[in-house]
Amino acid sequence: MPGHAGLAPRTVRTWRDRGQRRRRTRRGLSNPVRRLGDRRRAGPVRRVPLADGRGTLPMSAPGRFDHVTFISAGAGSGKTYRLIEELERALIDDGTSPAGIVATTFTVKAATELKERVRDRLLAGDRLELAERTAESLIGTVHSVCERLLKRFAFELGLSPQLNVMSIDDGARFFNQALDNVLPIDRVRDMNAYSQRLGIVNRGMPDWWRVVKDIVDKARENNIEGASLRAMGQRNADGLLAFFPPTADADPTAELARRIEQTSANMPDTGHAGTDKYRAILNEAKPLIARADCPWRVWMRLAGERGIKAIAEHVSYIQEVATLYESHPALHRDLEQFARGVFDIAADCLVRFQSLKRERGLIDFNDMEQFTLHALDHELVRERLADEVELLLVDEFQDTNPMQLALFLKLAALADRAIFVGDVKQAIYEFRGCDPTLVFDTLDSLTAGDAKTDNLDTSWRSRPALVRYVNELFAAVFKADVGRDLIVLDAQRKEMEPPAVNTWMVDGNKPASALAIAESVAGLVASGEPVCDPDTGEERPISYGDIAVLARTNDHVEQIARALRERQVPMKMTLQGLLETPEVCLSKSCLRRLADRADTLSSAEIMALADCAEPEEWLAHRLDWLADGNDSMAWGEDDHPIIRRLHEMRAESALRSPVETVARVLNEADIRRIVAAWGPDELRAAQRQRNLDALLDLAVEYEKHASSHREPGTLTGFLFWLEHPSSPDLDLQPVVTTGDAVHVLTYHRAKGLEWPVVVCTDFDYQERLRTWDVRVELTADFDIDKPLANRELRYWPNIFGPRTRGVPARQAIEDSDEGARCRDRTEAELRRLAYVGMTRARDRLVLAVPSRFGKDAWYRSFATDFAIPSGDTLDLPNGESLLSSHEVIEVGMGEPEPLPYSPRWFERRDLREYPAKIVQPSAAVPVEGTAVGEIVELGERVALHGGDMADVGTGLHAVIAAELVNPLSDSRAIKRAEAILAGFGVGAHLEATEAVAIAHRFARTLKRRFAPSKIEVEVPIEHDLEDGRIVRGYVDVLAQTAQGWLVIDHKSSPLSASKWPEEALKYSGQLGTYRAALTAAGREVAGCFIHFAVTGGLVEVRVP
Repeated sequence: MPGHAGLAPRTVRTWRDRGQRRRRTRRGLSNPVRRLGDRRRAGPVRRVPLADGRGTLPMSAPGRFDHVTFISAGAGSGKTYRLIEELERALIDDGTSPAGIVATTFTVKAATELKERVRDRLLAGDRLELAERTAESLIGTVHSVCERLLKRFAFELGLSPQLNVMSIDDGARFFNQALDNVLPIDRVRDMNAYSQRLGIVNRGMPDWWRVVKDIVDKARENNIEGASLRAMGQRNADGLLAFFPPTADADPTAELARRIEQTSANMPDTGHAGTDKYRAILNEAKPLIARADCPWRVWMRLAGERGIKAIAEHVSYIQEVATLYESHPALHRDLEQFARGVFDIAADCLVRFQSLKRERGLIDFNDMEQFTLHALDHELVRERLADEVELLLVDEFQDTNPMQLALFLKLAALADRAIFVGDVKQAIYEFRGCDPTLVFDTLDSLTAGDAKTDNLDTSWRSRPALVRYVNELFAAVFKADVGRDLIVLDAQRKEMEPPAVNTWMVDGNKPASALAIAESVAGLVASGEPVCDPDTGEERPISYGDIAVLARTNDHVEQIARALRERQVPMKMTLQGLLETPEVCLSKSCLRRLADRADTLSSAEIMALADCAEPEEWLAHRLDWLADGNDSMAWGEDDHPIIRRLHEMRAESALRSPVETVARVLNEADIRRIVAAWGPDELRAAQRQRNLDALLDLAVEYEKHASSHREPGTLTGFLFWLEHPSSPDLDLQPVVTTGDAVHVLTYHRAKGLEWPVVVCTDFDYQERLRTWDVRVELTADFDIDKPLANRELRYWPNIFGPRTRGVPARQAIEDSDEGARCRDRTEAELRRLAYVGMTRARDRLVLAVPSRFGKDAWYRSFATDFAIPSGDTLDLPNGESLLSSHEVIEVGMGEPEPLPYSPRWFERRDLREYPAKIVQPSAAVPVEGTAVGEIVELGERVALHGGDMADVGTGLHAVIAAELVNPLSDSRAIKRAEAILAGFGVGAHLEATEAVAIAHRFARTLKRRFAPSKIEVEVPIEHDLEDGRIVRGYVDVLAQTAQGWLVIDHKSSPLSASKWPEEALKYSGQLGTYRAALTAAGREVAGCFIHFAVTGGLVEVRVP
């Protein structure tokens, strides 16, 4: 992509100008260089009132968006390069201050790459000062930018500058707590009953709370307050019931029950299976229909069941009443209460959720966006940003959520120049809160107000044949959505020989098709077909790392990954099920046995897994053990090496953290050696070791979790935490592979990435319509000045399940305007998702498809006559032909030959104890040959009043040191002593007057007997020993005399004077350590003393 940033040409046009192209150089659009603080745009500026009525603030006039440019960047068109160009141009050509740049990216990685590449470009151009100043720019993800702005204006906004961002796990915990706080038990029972009757269940359990969570999340994404949610609830219920017939006056339940009873008795036995099936349906419905908790699916099934011709009269007799369920008073009541109730609960929960976070001083990512959005209504904030922001650059604009979009528009109104970069064809994150419709409405409104659109029209990624294929395919697919000139790209790379578009025809169920794909991938690599190396640009044989396999769902991704592993194809994919792998199960059994000696079930599991013992073997051993009258809990402690070692470790396990305990069990109980022997090959053996490492990592995560929740971290707590993981990510097996491995991921995760070969699967996937999700509907035309206005939430519960017969209300909903909009939005996103997946390929695109597609298959959303090659050539609508291939893939019958494997592990070494690296002087052993010298009595014993002697001694040390360093008058010294002793919590155990008396008599004796010229207290020492250890500590008192230095250590021992000599000798090692350190430092030691402060003695210790 050659050319200097200041000279690169570009295409300029408005969003709606889709018929023609006109060329203009970038310089022709540049803003003139200005000084920081100058007003940005000429023309009228209107002032809008603040929400709180405190005045007005400047804002660009309606329709004036001439300072905004939207850059349409199709897949592989050099978007990152253009972003760097824009930043470099702003800094060099336009004279923009680095501090005046605000840029947001979708990921942290993208932000880091953008900053580094801009800095590299500036350094390459010898602009060293400007390169250094790029750190002043505000470049990061939306949340990091919001965080920095909030910290900067914290005081103006009434916030703490210390923003404590809560984790996702904490967010889920606080939400559950908020839900619990606002729900009385009667309300829970009512919602459970509605949920069960309406069929809003997940694995048989009521699932209404998940709906509440979705409503709260969607409300926060759209800046909707709790009070507004409550009003929406009634409108939501009324809108849903409008699709049902009016409520009937009479309840048809009794009549239906009578007819079921009558039909069951009178229906003839035709001998046909259809009759038996219908009789079973009636028998199932008979006990349910008259119950108050009868699910409405029973009515729907009776209303929709056709039956065979021989019993048509009886079926019709039942249907005549069963079809009245849509006007049933109880159904209308359930629907109204449920559809309104989830909104009412969500309103209360939202208020309480925000309150809980405020009480604890926490915020989440959504709060960051909302607070920043509100901050931009603050007059002072706006004025400062208007003076400072010269360039706003937003990457991946199409993936912004509603709150972020409103935030960007407010920032754009304050900036000199705004650049939004993205590709509407790649808006695929609606499930994360992105609203493509809102983005498209915004772009239309911007360009209607004179904003400009640049189109990057060159593909730098894919070979020409792939570019032409994608051009023609998606020009047809997006015909109703996007103009052709925003789709078609000009290929820049040179062509290659192998076919660009390939079909793998794969039939069968998902496991079979996954195995077929795995075998085909292995065969493709074995063929050695050429690819273009992304780094060198030269052709070379294909390798595993050149291939990516894309799937629609995480479940199918994992299925393909397991198939690749089964076929011994290296792959990069984290698989679920870490906690259920045999090696982790063995480790958990060991940890449970260590935590609870009575857990003999874990003992059995250890024997079964570690020894590969059959149940008959260890069970017989257990029965024999008990029959001999042995202790049940001691089973295995005498003859099983793992259980014996666990028993030995129990005594000290209570003193170790969970991380230390897990590490010791894995290593000392020989778990790693045992699982290494399991194989069955090198790769699986390495995977087992990595899984054990992952278990140790989980222990680290648990300790962090316990710390953040202010809970003790224990082994039992860790085991319980493992049984209830807070996130599916905690159950992922780590990747074990070299760099040369197949990439397996979803289409969504593939966005922004590229590979030489891409295999697209799952085009037969049937997408669920969004009609039954929590969604947003506009109640009035879009207004760019209020992008979040007129937005209302909808939730219509899917009480029908998969049924399409006997459910006219469902048909009415799906045929309504809202139903059509949901269907159109779903199909539009599927088209965009296909575009994202099929544009990841650089050299070769493989379509792994079945021979036939269902009517609701994903493929139908972008199907054309030429989408899937059926031969050696593919004819495009523009008359061109491409080389292609079509291959029918069948799963091989045989298993691959196992690779040879010889288990290898480290030789076991006996446990060794090593001395501590850091030695405390007080831990030194007494020195032989030490004698007691002079003993000086200082005064009477001081009374102590209980308390911990160590704490009392520490407080007394501090009082003595204070008096030696800064002697005061008696009254002031006593006050200071009171404060010191209170600070150490021992004021009730030692009188301040007594402590001061001790200090004074010690100081007097020291000065009278030794006449020191200098006294130092609490002197730090550090001394290297010959064996490599380090002595580190503090000398209580050093006194410099004419003969040398005196070393004095205070002891608060209450022993009597007769015990002084014996007690003082115990500290000869400590005093000798001090003397050695001082001698090494060049200080000659004249004597060492122990000061018995409480009992009033000074004892000389003569260390040899």
